[in-house]
Amino acid sequence: MKSDQVRLGSLGRWDRTQWRACASIMVLGLALGFGTPAQAEATRVNIPASSLNDALTALGRQTGLQLLFEPGLVSGKRSAAVSGTMEPTQALDLLLRNAGLSYRIDDGTVIITPASAALDLGEPGAIELGATSISGQGMGEATENSGSYTTGLVSIGSKTPVSLKDTPQSVSVVSKQLIDDTRSTSLPDAMKRAPGITVRNANYNTQAFYSRGFGIDNVQIDGAAPMDIGTGVGTFYSERQYDLAGYDHIEVLRGATGLLGGTGDPGGILNLVRKRPMDQYQLKFETSAGSWDNYRSEVDVTGPLAFDGKLRGRMVAAYTDRHYFQDVRATERPFLYGILEADVTDDTMLTFGGSFDKQKETGTGDGLPRYPDGSDAHLPRHTWYTTKQGWADSATREWFAKVDHHFNEDWKLNASWTDSYNSSNTEGVNPYGWIDQSNGSPYWWGSYVRSFSKQQVFDINLSGAFEAFDRRHELLVGADWQKVSSRWRAAGGMVGKGGLIDIWDPKSTPLTSDESNHSFWRDYSPNGRVQYGLYSTLRLQLTDPLKLVVGARAQRYKFEQDYSRRNSDGTGEWVKDPEDYVFDRVPTKVVPFGGLIYALDDQWSTYLSYAEVFKPQSLSFQGPEEAKTSIEPMVGKTYETGIKGELFGGRLNVNAALFYIKRENQAVRDPAYQGAGAIYSGACCYLASDEVVSKGIDLEATGEIMPGWEVLAGYTYNRVENNTEETLYSSITPKHLLKLWTTYTLPDQLSDWRVGGGVRAQSAAYVNGTSYDLDQDTGGVLSERSFKFNQAGHAIYDAMVEYRVDDNWSVALNGNNLFDRRYYSAVYSSQYGNYYGEPRNFMLTLRGTFH
Repeated sequence: MKSDQVRLGSLGRWDRTQWRACASIMVLGLALGFGTPAQAEATRVNIPASSLNDALTALGRQTGLQLLFEPGLVSGKRSAAVSGTMEPTQALDLLLRNAGLSYRIDDGTVIITPASAALDLGEPGAIELGATSISGQGMGEATENSGSYTTGLVSIGSKTPVSLKDTPQSVSVVSKQLIDDTRSTSLPDAMKRAPGITVRNANYNTQAFYSRGFGIDNVQIDGAAPMDIGTGVGTFYSERQYDLAGYDHIEVLRGATGLLGGTGDPGGILNLVRKRPMDQYQLKFETSAGSWDNYRSEVDVTGPLAFDGKLRGRMVAAYTDRHYFQDVRATERPFLYGILEADVTDDTMLTFGGSFDKQKETGTGDGLPRYPDGSDAHLPRHTWYTTKQGWADSATREWFAKVDHHFNEDWKLNASWTDSYNSSNTEGVNPYGWIDQSNGSPYWWGSYVRSFSKQQVFDINLSGAFEAFDRRHELLVGADWQKVSSRWRAAGGMVGKGGLIDIWDPKSTPLTSDESNHSFWRDYSPNGRVQYGLYSTLRLQLTDPLKLVVGARAQRYKFEQDYSRRNSDGTGEWVKDPEDYVFDRVPTKVVPFGGLIYALDDQWSTYLSYAEVFKPQSLSFQGPEEAKTSIEPMVGKTYETGIKGELFGGRLNVNAALFYIKRENQAVRDPAYQGAGAIYSGACCYLASDEVVSKGIDLEATGEIMPGWEVLAGYTYNRVENNTEETLYSSITPKHLLKLWTTYTLPDQLSDWRVGGGVRAQSAAYVNGTSYDLDQDTGGVLSERSFKFNQAGHAIYDAMVEYRVDDNWSVALNGNNLFDRRYYSAVYSSQYGNYYGEPRNFMLTLRGTFH
């Protein structure tokens, strides 16, 4: 037991374990000082989400408030975070807001009682404070049951819980309430709502995410070591789908993140925060039905299991069975998630869990073609160039473990390990070629592919606070390790030699064969990387309002790939060509980070920051071809300044940021080696390009703007330029991007009703490039055509209405694309990869919650 636990730090934990048999005895939650709460002046309060007992103890310590309560009243209850400058009783109101408790003040002492008892006694000052408890554990602050679109603390970019106002980079939160209100069930659904994020199809069932003109390559889970997200160029064949049934909320950091995110583009990083077990019983159930036979059910149960609540567990199961607006496309998807937490001692908690996700797809395709110059053929939106003979099966299993140990109230050790394995089998039936029926295109194309991707990550860090020069500072030191192993094999499949597609009636176009060739003739193995690093951040309180954040990461990187092949019909001996083997080891790279935060007052702060990232380009070789030397890593830098506000006691967070990103050394084709070939493995020949610059402004407001009115609003202006060519480099992220979603609980007798709505609007985008006409038999290039086309700006309007039937049940109706706007959610080339956005659709959801 820590030396000061009995004095103040863990009084709640001590009386739960030692005085449970004497629950009728009233105990004091005493703190550092004594005062009269009724006359107490406003003071700074910073209480993280925790058990209600611990939160009340912290409140007494920080304010001098004397609290009298029975241990049984707060046992199993939790509180949300409370942060800001306020009177002690105002902070107490927030802590007890949904605990079913009230209080009265008697001779300078606060006495906490059940809400019903206080009302029955008619005590003056007795306050009714709700009936639903709030849960929250793990990295950052849990948002489940908070009813809020924001959170008090985040861990992305710091690994330790820090308020948004004290984070010197642009960070957004997609809370559990927002996930439920928008009926988001997958990571791409949530990212469509996240400010500043552009979502586009990577293939038929996987979406890629972009921020400020660049890709987002990495994802953290519970703030641990980075994992490859599996959708960017040069990734490792992962088809993993992140079902949101297993997550509490998502944190999104925009800009360079090399300090804690490892290698990647300067777009940003995501942190998915898992649902954690609660220390009180809760059962949630929901089922929904929507347009195009879209059905989903979910069950979530959690609570204490044994040892007086020291062992807690949670189990989540979900099942999706849906069709789409496109022809012959359907998905079945079961998902299972489980987690256990155990308080081994008063200072040590062990966490263990896992998940399983399986997906069965029918009607795999690869988007729509256009005319040779890129102009739109205006195909019906339901058009989907594939057949029922195209299919894909994938599965992901994940195991994770975590240890949290408190040495004392200031210092904590965290170690986490995650092992994720994804496998996929795909029978591709896709279109290839621009629309030119006289020239014999598009035609059926595809292959049978089997792949797997295994990721293992480990992270260990020590964090804490210390006193120096009469001020309190914070330090984080840690190390992480990531290993990715993958394999990709391909066979001729069903349509190695496909027939010409009737673009207006693709169902009438037969395949050339009813049998598929699954004998592989291409094999990429091994194919993987290892990266590991040491990192540290130091948060120095230079003066009362000024804080300096400095950090650095030292990282090593190794990549390996080998390629084997045989006859294209899958016969003959496998051949390995030494020229196809790629091995790249990048020397130790140090990535710095720096930031300044100046508190204007208790609600507002300004900041400026500098961050870097680097990304090896192991498969892009510089000339001459025989040298087999990878070009230097791409590097990116982000400069950012802005102002942040934490208003209404933390219920509303706002920020405005100016950013400037510079990326250098991105691989581009070397014109001196035009005749050099390119294969699926290492390719020659490339040069490191000059600067690509992204600059703009981010504006965001998230949280409660008045009682019962929640909002998430974000606007981004972004201009991305290639300084060498003096042209726009990319339109993946539009110049103007607006996202708004808001809900309102109607007042008085109509308070059982909630209404909401929003808009996702963006300016026009353009696409240009070169398409290649390939020989159907050999795959050789027959001709090439340049294309350029525009995607018009568009706005998509959504809405919802929810009715609370009683304390346990509610029903909600969501409508998306209410005005049935016809648009492309992703545009790519004149040959394939263009995807229509969903037409108008609806979803009806029934939810039940039991405590």
